[in-house]
Parts: sequence; C-alpha cells; structure tokens
Amino acid sequence: MSSTLFTLSESWHDSIWLFEQLAFASEGDAILLLQDSVLGLQSATTLASFTAKCESKNVALYALKDDVDLRGITNYYSNITLISYQEFVGLVVNYEKQVAW
Repeated sequence: MSSTLFTLSESWHDSIWLFEQLAFASEGDAILLLQDSVLGLQSATTLASFTAKCESKNVALYALKDDVDLRGITNYYSNITLISYQEFVGLVVNYEKQVAW
C-alpha cells in the first residue's frame, strides 16, 4: 500500500469541499494545510467534524506554522500538528506520492 501526502493550499468556503477531498485519502495518508487553507483553523468549530473523520480514517493532519502565524490564526485543534518548512520537506520525503489541491 502506498502512502500519499495531500497538500491543500487554497481557501475553501464550506466543509463539503474538504470532505470530498478526504474521500481520496486512505489510512496512513496525511493532509497538510498551507497558504490560505489554514484560514479554516481560525474557528474552534469549523473543522471539528473534518478532523474527527480524519482521525477515524487514520489520516494525519498538519498545518504549516509559518502560514498560520502570518495570518495571525490560533490553532484550536489538538489533532492538527503545526510544522515548519523543514518538517514539510521531511513529509514530502516520507510519503510515496504527493497530491496538491
């Protein structure tokens, strides 16, 4: 089984879009929020059901810390790990494939 790193960079307007993307993810995959996609972190409830679904599918969630800090956003989600650019490079190396959305 291959593992995939999904990177989300664009802002989204509703959680339905996120769940549609999650349908492509399998156990052991990861999703990284970067650029404007980190805007979803600004609410303590916006991503709650999405993060729960990722957890149930064993899909890891990450957000690029520099993008979160640049936008002045607080990460309310304990199951979304903030990572540096160096850690982002490590994710790319550790996953067999990368899909950018």
